[in-house]
Amino acid sequence: MFFQVESMIGYIAEVVNDLLVPVVSICCAIWVYFYISEDSDEDINYLRYMFGASSSGVGLVYGMIMVVRGNAGGKQEILTIRSGGKTRHVPINEYDAKHARDALIWLAITAGIVLTMQVKGGFVTPMVVLAVTQPLVLVQSSIFHVCILQRTPKGSLARPWDSDSVIDALRTLNIRKIKKQIEEMQSEMSGEKVKRKLTATERRNRNRVARRKK
Repeated sequence: MFFQVESMIGYIAEVVNDLLVPVVSICCAIWVYFYISEDSDEDINYLRYMFGASSSGVGLVYGMIMVVRGNAGGKQEILTIRSGGKTRHVPINEYDAKHARDALIWLAITAGIVLTMQVKGGFVTPMVVLAVTQPLVLVQSSIFHVCILQRTPKGSLARPWDSDSVIDALRTLNIRKIKKQIEEMQSEMSGEKVKRKLTATERRNRNRVARRKK
Protein backbone atom coordinates (compact mmCIF):
# COMPACT_ATOMS: atom_id res chain seq x y z
CA MET A 1 0.00 0.00 0.00
CA PHE A 2 2.81 2.39 0.93
CA PHE A 3 4.62 1.78 -2.36
CA GLN A 4 1.41 2.39 -4.33
CA VAL A 5 0.89 5.74 -2.60
CA GLU A 6 4.53 6.68 -3.14
CA SER A 7 4.38 5.81 -6.85
CA MET A 8 1.13 7.76 -7.20
CA ILE A 9 2.70 10.82 -5.56
CA GLY A 10 5.70 10.52 -7.87
CA TYR A 11 3.44 10.29 -10.91
CA ILE A 12 1.45 13.38 -9.83
CA ALA A 13 4.70 15.27 -9.24
CA GLU A 14 5.92 14.41 -12.76
CA VAL A 15 2.62 15.56 -14.30
CA VAL A 16 2.71 18.84 -12.37
CA ASN A 17 6.35 19.35 -13.37
CA ASP A 18 5.55 18.78 -17.06
CA LEU A 19 2.52 21.09 -17.03
CA LEU A 20 4.07 23.86 -14.92
CA VAL A 21 5.68 25.87 -17.72
CA PRO A 22 2.70 25.80 -20.16
CA VAL A 23 0.21 26.61 -17.40
CA VAL A 24 2.32 29.52 -16.15
CA SER A 25 2.71 30.76 -19.74
CA ILE A 26 -1.07 30.79 -20.22
CA CYS A 27 -1.56 32.61 -16.90
CA CYS A 28 1.02 35.23 -17.94
CA ALA A 29 -0.76 35.79 -21.25
CA ILE A 30 -4.10 36.23 -19.46
CA TRP A 31 -2.52 38.63 -16.95
CA VAL A 32 -1.02 40.76 -19.72
CA TYR A 33 -4.30 40.81 -21.65
CA PHE A 34 -6.40 42.02 -18.72
CA TYR A 35 -4.05 44.06 -16.54
CA ILE A 36 -1.25 45.48 -18.69
CA SER A 37 -1.75 48.57 -20.83
CA GLU A 38 0.49 48.58 -23.89
CA ASP A 39 0.03 52.36 -24.10
CA SER A 40 1.42 52.94 -20.61
CA ASP A 41 5.16 53.69 -20.56
CA GLU A 42 5.26 52.87 -16.85
CA ASP A 43 3.87 49.36 -17.39
CA ILE A 44 6.18 48.69 -20.34
CA ASN A 45 9.26 49.85 -18.42
CA TYR A 46 8.27 47.68 -15.46
CA LEU A 47 7.98 44.64 -17.73
CA ARG A 48 11.34 45.42 -19.33
CA TYR A 49 12.99 45.60 -15.91
CA MET A 50 11.40 42.28 -14.95
CA PHE A 51 12.54 40.70 -18.20
CA GLY A 52 16.07 42.05 -17.79
CA ALA A 53 16.33 40.81 -14.20
CA SER A 54 15.04 37.35 -15.15
CA SER A 55 17.37 36.97 -18.15
CA SER A 56 20.37 38.29 -16.21
CA GLY A 57 19.76 35.99 -13.25
CA VAL A 58 19.33 32.88 -15.38
CA GLY A 59 22.33 33.82 -17.51
CA LEU A 60 24.42 34.33 -14.37
CA VAL A 61 23.62 30.81 -13.16
CA TYR A 62 24.50 29.26 -16.52
CA GLY A 63 27.69 31.32 -16.66
CA MET A 64 28.70 30.23 -13.16
CA ILE A 65 28.17 26.56 -14.06
CA MET A 66 30.17 27.02 -17.26
CA VAL A 67 33.13 28.61 -15.47
CA VAL A 68 33.19 26.29 -12.45
CA ARG A 69 32.79 23.07 -14.41
CA GLY A 70 35.11 24.21 -17.18
CA ASN A 71 37.94 24.98 -14.76
CA ALA A 72 37.46 21.92 -12.55
CA GLY A 73 40.66 19.97 -12.07
CA GLY A 74 41.52 16.51 -10.86
CA LYS A 75 40.62 13.17 -12.37
CA GLN A 76 37.61 13.40 -14.65
CA GLU A 77 35.09 10.74 -15.58
CA ILE A 78 34.53 10.09 -19.27
CA LEU A 79 31.05 10.26 -20.76
CA THR A 80 30.23 8.17 -23.84
CA ILE A 81 27.75 9.85 -26.20
CA ARG A 82 26.19 7.97 -29.10
CA SER A 83 24.27 9.98 -31.68
CA GLY A 84 23.74 9.65 -35.40
CA GLY A 85 25.71 6.41 -35.58
CA LYS A 86 28.78 8.12 -34.09
CA THR A 87 30.37 7.65 -30.67
CA ARG A 88 32.13 10.41 -28.75
CA HIS A 89 34.06 10.26 -25.48
CA VAL A 90 33.89 13.53 -23.55
CA PRO A 91 35.07 14.40 -20.02
CA ILE A 92 32.05 15.05 -17.80
CA ASN A 93 33.27 18.47 -16.65
CA GLU A 94 33.80 19.52 -20.26
CA TYR A 95 30.36 18.21 -21.18
CA ASP A 96 28.68 20.15 -18.35
CA ALA A 97 30.52 23.35 -19.28
CA LYS A 98 29.54 22.96 -22.94
CA HIS A 99 25.93 22.26 -21.97
CA ALA A 100 25.81 25.41 -19.83
CA ARG A 101 27.45 27.46 -22.60
CA ASP A 102 24.91 26.22 -25.15
CA ALA A 103 22.05 27.07 -22.78
CA LEU A 104 23.53 30.54 -22.28
CA ILE A 105 23.80 31.10 -26.04
CA TRP A 106 20.23 29.93 -26.57
CA LEU A 107 19.06 32.23 -23.77
CA ALA A 108 20.79 35.21 -25.40
CA ILE A 109 19.26 34.39 -28.81
CA THR A 110 15.70 34.06 -27.53
CA ALA A 111 16.02 37.11 -25.27
CA GLY A 112 17.31 39.20 -28.17
CA ILE A 113 14.47 38.09 -30.45
CA VAL A 114 11.77 38.75 -27.84
CA LEU A 115 13.22 42.14 -26.88
CA THR A 116 13.37 43.16 -30.54
CA MET A 117 9.75 42.08 -31.00
CA GLN A 118 8.73 44.28 -28.07
CA VAL A 119 10.74 47.35 -29.06
CA LYS A 120 9.98 47.25 -32.79
CA GLY A 121 6.53 45.66 -32.84
CA GLY A 122 5.14 46.43 -29.39
CA PHE A 123 4.57 42.76 -28.50
CA VAL A 124 4.36 42.44 -24.72
CA THR A 125 3.11 38.90 -24.06
CA PRO A 126 6.22 37.01 -25.32
CA MET A 127 8.45 39.13 -23.09
CA VAL A 128 6.34 38.47 -19.99
CA VAL A 129 6.04 34.74 -20.72
CA LEU A 130 9.79 34.42 -21.22
CA ALA A 131 10.57 36.48 -18.11
CA VAL A 132 8.51 34.13 -15.94
CA THR A 133 9.27 30.80 -17.61
CA GLN A 134 13.06 31.24 -17.90
CA PRO A 135 13.65 30.67 -14.16
CA LEU A 136 11.17 27.77 -14.20
CA VAL A 137 12.98 26.08 -17.08
CA LEU A 138 16.28 26.62 -15.26
CA VAL A 139 15.19 25.05 -11.96
CA GLN A 140 13.60 22.13 -13.84
CA SER A 141 16.72 21.47 -15.91
CA SER A 142 18.98 18.50 -15.25
CA ILE A 143 22.12 20.63 -15.19
CA PHE A 144 20.68 22.75 -12.37
CA HIS A 145 19.78 19.71 -10.27
CA VAL A 146 23.17 18.06 -10.82
CA CYS A 147 25.57 21.03 -10.73
CA ILE A 148 23.77 23.40 -8.33
CA LEU A 149 21.70 21.13 -6.08
CA GLN A 150 24.39 18.40 -6.22
CA ARG A 151 21.92 15.61 -6.91
CA THR A 152 23.18 12.26 -8.17
CA PRO A 153 22.93 12.08 -12.00
CA LYS A 154 20.79 8.96 -12.16
CA GLY A 155 17.49 8.15 -13.81
CA SER A 156 16.00 11.22 -15.49
CA LEU A 157 19.06 13.25 -14.45
CA ALA A 158 21.54 10.91 -16.12
CA ARG A 159 23.79 12.34 -18.81
CA PRO A 160 23.59 12.96 -21.76
CA TRP A 161 20.76 15.45 -21.39
CA ASP A 162 18.10 15.91 -24.06
CA SER A 163 18.44 19.68 -24.48
CA ASP A 164 22.03 19.15 -25.62
CA SER A 165 20.74 18.88 -29.19
CA VAL A 166 19.54 22.50 -29.60
CA ILE A 167 22.81 24.28 -30.32
CA ASP A 168 24.43 21.15 -31.77
CA ALA A 169 21.69 21.13 -34.40
CA LEU A 170 22.59 24.69 -35.32
CA ARG A 171 26.29 23.82 -35.43
CA THR A 172 25.85 20.80 -37.67
CA LEU A 173 23.53 22.60 -40.05
CA ASN A 174 24.86 21.93 -43.56
CA ILE A 175 24.54 25.35 -45.20
CA ARG A 176 26.01 24.18 -48.52
CA LYS A 177 23.55 21.32 -48.77
CA ILE A 178 20.61 23.61 -48.00
CA LYS A 179 21.86 26.14 -50.57
CA LYS A 180 22.16 23.39 -53.18
CA GLN A 181 18.63 22.21 -52.44
CA ILE A 182 17.32 25.77 -52.80
CA GLU A 183 19.12 26.14 -56.15
CA GLU A 184 17.65 22.84 -57.35
CA MET A 185 14.17 23.98 -56.34
CA GLN A 186 14.69 27.28 -58.16
CA SER A 187 15.90 25.49 -61.30
CA GLU A 188 12.89 23.16 -61.18
CA MET A 189 10.55 26.12 -60.79
CA SER A 190 12.21 27.95 -63.69
CA GLY A 191 11.95 24.75 -65.76
CA GLU A 192 8.25 24.55 -65.02
CA LYS A 193 7.85 28.18 -66.10
CA VAL A 194 9.65 27.45 -69.38
CA LYS A 195 7.41 24.44 -70.00
CA ARG A 196 4.34 26.56 -69.34
CA LYS A 197 5.57 29.21 -71.79
CA LEU A 198 6.23 26.55 -74.45
CA THR A 199 2.80 25.05 -73.87
CA ALA A 200 1.16 28.45 -74.23
CA THR A 201 3.12 29.10 -77.44
CA GLU A 202 2.10 25.72 -78.85
CA ARG A 203 -1.54 26.49 -78.12
CA ARG A 204 -1.31 29.81 -79.95
CA ASN A 205 0.28 28.12 -82.96
CA ARG A 206 -2.42 25.45 -83.01
CA ASN A 207 -5.13 28.08 -82.81
CA ARG A 208 -3.56 29.99 -85.71
CA VAL A 209 -3.36 26.83 -87.83
CA ALA A 210 -6.98 26.00 -87.04
CA ARG A 211 -8.10 29.50 -88.03
CA ARG A 212 -6.24 29.30 -91.34
CA LYS A 213 -7.87 25.98 -92.17
CA LYS A 214 -11.28 27.51 -91.58
